[in-house]
Amino acid sequence: MTKALSVLALCLLTGCSAYRLGGPKPAFTTLDIAPVRNTTNRPVANGLLQQKLAESFGGDPRVRLGTGGAKLDAEISSFRRDGLTTKPTDAFFYTSFQLTYIVRCTLTSGDGKVLFRNREFTANATLRPLGNAAGEERSLDGPIFADIAAQVREAATTAW
Repeated sequence: MTKALSVLALCLLTGCSAYRLGGPKPAFTTLDIAPVRNTTNRPVANGLLQQKLAESFGGDPRVRLGTGGAKLDAEISSFRRDGLTTKPTDAFFYTSFQLTYIVRCTLTSGDGKVLFRNREFTANATLRPLGNAAGEERSLDGPIFADIAAQVREAATTAW
């Protein structure tokens, strides 16, 4: 019995020895996030996405923000506000909307190798305005862009 436990313990120790906190090592250690471009009619969205990308990558202990390494180019390429309805007779009176952003990103390593090009990341949220619809709509941009930034970070730091 003791011999079997010893073998089991040895297997666990050797099997877990490759584990590293934070996940696999990404293809880069330094990341330069270029200014976010915006081709939508949402004038301040690019600044908010820039902030969320910096927060997301800044929270990853495997990546340092700065120049001299990989470069991330991002563009907010689409924004949609779709009316949601539950009855066929209220098609022209929407009480809720689905907001959707699509962001295209290109990640290039420090040696010029393209890790992904024009990859689309999408996130959405449901708006149910109660008062100031425009203000309530803008308040959803932060969580939507945080979701997109997390998707971009996950895609960028996955082992290549």
